[in-house]
Amino acid sequence: MRGVLLSLALAAVVAFVAPAPASASLAAAGAAVSASASLDQQTPPKDVNVDINVNQGGRVWYRSPVWIAIGILAVVVLVLIVALVARSGGGGTTIVRD
Repeated sequence: MRGVLLSLALAAVVAFVAPAPASASLAAAGAAVSASASLDQQTPPKDVNVDINVNQGGRVWYRSPVWIAIGILAVVVLVLIVALVARSGGGGTTIVRD
C-alpha cells in the first residue's frame, strides 16, 4: 500500500512540474502557423494520384500459416493419444493376490 501511495505522490509531483507556461507555448504555436502559411504560398500544389485496388484476391484460410500450425499440433496430439491407448493394453484385468 505504501508503494502505491508513493507512486501516486510522485506522479502528482511530475504532473505539476512538467507543464510549460501557457504564454510560451502559444507564442511557439503562432510562429509555427505563420511559418507554414508563408511556406504554403511559395510552393505550388503537387498533383497526387492515389490508386486503391481492393479486389486483390487474398489467400484462402486453409493456406494460412496459423491454421497449418494448428493442424500440425492437432495431428501430434491425436498421435499421442493413440500411442497412449495402445500402450495401456486396452484396460485389461488386474489380478491382485492376497
